[in-house]
Parts: sequence; C-alpha cells; structure tokens
Amino acid sequence: MQPLRRTLEDQDLGHLHIVAELWEIDLPPGPARPAAAALAQAMLAPGAAAEIAASLPAPADSALTYLQDHGGRAPLADLARIFGPLNRVGPGRRDREKPWRDTTSPLDGLYYRGLLALAFADTPAGPQEFAFIPEDLLDRLPQRVHSPEAPLLGQPAPEPGTIRAARYALVDDATTLLAALRRKPSRSVELPTPRRQALSPFLRQPGSLDFLLALLLEHGLLRQPPIRPDPDATRDFLELPPARALSRLGSTWLQSRTWNDLARTPGLSAATWPNDPLVSRSAALMLLEDVPPEVWWSLNAFLEAVRRERPAFQRPAGDFDSWYVQDQATARVLSGFGNWDLVEGRFLRFMIEGPLAWLGAIDLGLDGSIVVAFRRSARYGSVVGDTDADAIEANVTPASATVAPDGTIRVPESAPMAQRYQIARVTSWVEAAREGNVYRITPSALSLAKAQGLSSSHVRAILEHASGRPIPPNLAAAMGRWERRAAEGRIEPVLLLRVSDPRVLRELKGNRATSRYLGEAIGPTSVAVRSRHVDVLLAAAARLGLLLDPPDAGGESP
Repeated sequence: MQPLRRTLEDQDLGHLHIVAELWEIDLPPGPARPAAAALAQAMLAPGAAAEIAASLPAPADSALTYLQDHGGRAPLADLARIFGPLNRVGPGRRDREKPWRDTTSPLDGLYYRGLLALAFADTPAGPQEFAFIPEDLLDRLPQRVHSPEAPLLGQPAPEPGTIRAARYALVDDATTLLAALRRKPSRSVELPTPRRQALSPFLRQPGSLDFLLALLLEHGLLRQPPIRPDPDATRDFLELPPARALSRLGSTWLQSRTWNDLARTPGLSAATWPNDPLVSRSAALMLLEDVPPEVWWSLNAFLEAVRRERPAFQRPAGDFDSWYVQDQATARVLSGFGNWDLVEGRFLRFMIEGPLAWLGAIDLGLDGSIVVAFRRSARYGSVVGDTDADAIEANVTPASATVAPDGTIRVPESAPMAQRYQIARVTSWVEAAREGNVYRITPSALSLAKAQGLSSSHVRAILEHASGRPIPPNLAAAMGRWERRAAEGRIEPVLLLRVSDPRVLRELKGNRATSRYLGEAIGPTSVAVRSRHVDVLLAAAARLGLLLDPPDAGGESP
C-alpha cells in the first residue's frame, strides 16, 4: 500500500480541494504537488482521522470497517459487489455535478474523503485493481469493533462422527498401479473400463485413478507408448520413505499444467478451458492458508466465506462474465457472479475432497456419505511444499511379508513399497485391506512372471527376500514342478476342475485332504467342484505341491 501523500499526489488539484472541503481543511494556494503535501500533513494530524471517521454515514462506515478488517485493502470488484459500485467520473463532470456533496455510494463517500485509494497489484489470477486505505492514514484511524486482522474464512466445526484420513493411500495406490502396468502395459492413458473395474478393488482410492496416472506420467515414473513403468525412476521412487514419496507426488501436482483441477471438477464442462491450471490451484491453496492447521473446519461455512470475502480468487481482474463454462448436466452456460456456487464453489469442494484429500493433506469429516468438515492434516505442509517431509516421517519399523504353505502371501501395510511392488508383479491379487495386501502363487501368476522374464526361481527369491526366510518346502516343490510341467490345472468358471494330466486328478482323488472337495468325475481329466469348496481346495492342493488356478484366473488382469 502507498502512504497518503503519494495517493494524493496522483490526484488533480480539483480532487484535492474536494477532500479538503470534506475534512474542513484550508489548502494553501498553488499547484497540486505542494497542495497534496499540505493536505496529507493536515489529515494525519492527531485526532483528525478519528473525527472524520466518526462523521461518516452508516453505509460508508461499514465499508471502512470492512477494509480495516481486511488489513486495509480489498479487491475493488469484491467491494463493489458488497457495497455498490464506485462511480468514477471525469474532472469536468465531477466539477459540474458535485457528486461528493450527495454520495449515495459508500465507496464514493470514502473516495472523496481520501480514505480510499486505488492501485493495481499482482495476484495469482493476474493484475487486479485494489481499493485501499493509505497505510499511514490506516494507522491513525480508531480501532473498530472488529479485529484489524483479516477474518478467517469460515468457522470451526464439531468433531465429525466419521473421519476419512487418507494418510499415504496415494503412495500405496501408486505402488499398485506401477505393478499392474509392469505386469500388463496399457496401450493408452485412458485405461479401458474392464481394466479399471479389475483394478478398483485393489486401490485405496479408486476415484483418484486418473489423477494418479497423470502424476506418474508427469513425474517420469511411467513412459509411453505403451504405458509402462520406467525401471530406474520406479526403483528410485519405491525406495523413498512414504512421506517423501507423497511429497514428490504433491510437488508434481503443484507444478502441473497437464492436470487442470477445474477441468476435472464434477459437473463442469467446456470446449476449451479458460483458466490457467497453476493460477487456479495456487489461488485455492492461498485461501486454505487462512484455515488453522489440524482444526476441524466447516466446509459449507468455508465456501460461503470465500464467496463473500474473496469470490474472484481465480478470475483475472475479477471478471465473472468472460469464461464459457457449462453445467455438464444441462449444458447451461455458467457465466456471471450468480453462478459462483456452480463454478468456484464446485471447484473448491473438488480441490478439498479430491486432490488434497487424495494426497493426504486434508482429512475429511463425514455425515453419512456427505463431507461436512475438513482439517489440514499433519502432512499438509509437506504436500504443498511448506515443510520438509522428513519432519513428519514417523519412525516405523518395516514389517516383513509372510508366505503360507497354501501359497498365500500377506504383505503388511508397513512393508517396504519396493518389496510389495515386486510381489505384486509375480502373484495373483486376492485382497487389498487396510492392514495389508493378500496375494497368491498360482500358475497364471507364474506365467505372467515368465512373460516378464522372471523364472520361478526369481519369484522364489523375491518371496524369500520379502519374508526373510525360505518359502515352505511344499510351495517350493510346487513352483519347481510348475516350471517343469507348466500349470497343473485350473478351476473353470463352470466349476469344473480340468487338469493337464490324468495322474494329477488321480493324485487329488487319492489324498484325503483334497478328495473330500471333489465331486463327480467328468472324464479322466475333469471333475466337478462346488463353488463353496473352491478356496479350501486351492489351499489343500497347494499343500500337496499342486498349483491350481481359481475360476477367475482367466479374467481381466489388474
């Protein structure tokens, strides 16, 4: 902000006489520059500012209080929406009509009294015109009822009944996605629907799949075509501590022009998106700086406060009419300030519930399935680049995977990412749970590993390194047997067990552990199996050293 004398020097002599008249100050004769200096000295005299403030009409007093509450300045467009426009006219018309003697606009009242000046300033959305109280005059004004600090955007919320804290879910999903694309590269970034559906049960945050793909591509972890992991970049990423890896993804998002958060906001569409992705993102993050860290905050109150206090945060020059953005459902053009909730409101809600929550920077509070509150998590600073990721890294002892005799592998949540990635490359995926992931050794998985250039001995080495001990002897024998004879058999979706060699079926029927789960024989290499017996038959056969594929092994692979 500028001092009073500088703002007065920018005005013509006629305007200085108007200010002097309203302050009841006698100006010395002469040109404008000495007059501005004399006027500023008189206005800054002890008690003068308090006296003029006390004489303001109520609407002008409210506008002055608003400016004081906001540190002495605010975008002119925002002030005009709240208090009405500033009616600027040329010197000739001003001197004829004498508008300062009957000001109906609160901003006019402040402007002609020298309490409000105008200047352009850079903002994340570009240069914008601000109205401000000259800095030395601001110090002379009496303290208002409200705090001179800028008010917080919104208000605290009670502790929510349901909390959704992402923590390091995006890093976990990155490991899963990298492994899936290593097993089976994709022809395009837009994964086909069947593959998305196959991946979804194994992702902590299925809704973030496109976001994650964009970050992995931009960070150089994926290369194309086809879409597959870059070996060196992937190895380096997976060896990072989770907090550091999350910070890397957050940094990639902050700098991305490829990922446009507004364009990904649900409910909006546009032929050409009018915003600069970096401007919109940084402007939204500046709003969140006013929210206290690790305090539950009302989402609706936050959106309403932004609408009231800083609605043009991403709009160049505060212009709400130039963007051609449509409502996705109705194709209605959402121009004008009246559609703020449908554009800016939706965008900010998506930023909080989407990227920031996916990155673990925001915890969400829910009422049923509706997000009603949020808080900046302990990871917020490391994600947006304010703090070092090492400052929040917990000292967690990495846990080891366990390999059961039935071929099941359990990988705890705290296991190293690199180990889980290697296991996920060479096994069938069974389950993704909060406490860890479950995989299984199957013939199809071993075939997939072989297609990646890994023999069963490589798979065995991966499992033994991750578990820290030799794999069960029966499983080692089964894997060696598969290597020699290929798949022993598979359970078809029609619930027929088909084997490649009649001797395998005779062995299954001759052992009490497996025979109890076999039904009627259908030829020398097929036997009926009831659906409820599939899982126990797979486990029992593996203990005998026989690997069988489950019914869905021929389906879409993640």
